[in-house]
Amino acid sequence: MRKIIYILVLIGLFSCNEPVKKEKVVIVSRLLAVYEFDTISRKNEYKLTIKDKDSFIRYEYQNLVDSTKNMAFHFVKKSNKIHFGPTEFELEEKNVIKRKFLFDRYETEPIPDGMGSIYFNQEYGILGFDNGWGMQFHYLSDENKEQFDLPLFYKMEDLD
Repeated sequence: MRKIIYILVLIGLFSCNEPVKKEKVVIVSRLLAVYEFDTISRKNEYKLTIKDKDSFIRYEYQNLVDSTKNMAFHFVKKSNKIHFGPTEFELEEKNVIKRKFLFDRYETEPIPDGMGSIYFNQEYGILGFDNGWGMQFHYLSDENKEQFDLPLFYKMEDLD
């Protein structure tokens, strides 16, 4: 009789737990176009893996030639913030760039020689960011690499 009670208690405890949601994974290709001021300095092929979990989305950009150039960003759903290493970015302006996806602009606290803006969409990932040292990084898909007037963040005439 005691065994039956233990079994019923265990079944009751396990049946009360919510089922674990599986992580949703999407893999797409991206072309990284790097600009130094207004001149393109390099292009690299990347594989973007988007891992959508309950509380955050992880964007892993894998360089197909040089693994030292891999990057990863986290988007925290509840706080609507992006984390890149130790740097946290907050939503500054919604729908700044309107194409197939609407891209929002995220900013961090102003830090001398720190990161600049990030253009981001949850489905697409990072469209571009400014590293604060005159370099801009643009992750383009096959569909949109001809749609943008690059570099996105500034033109040389804006520096005068």
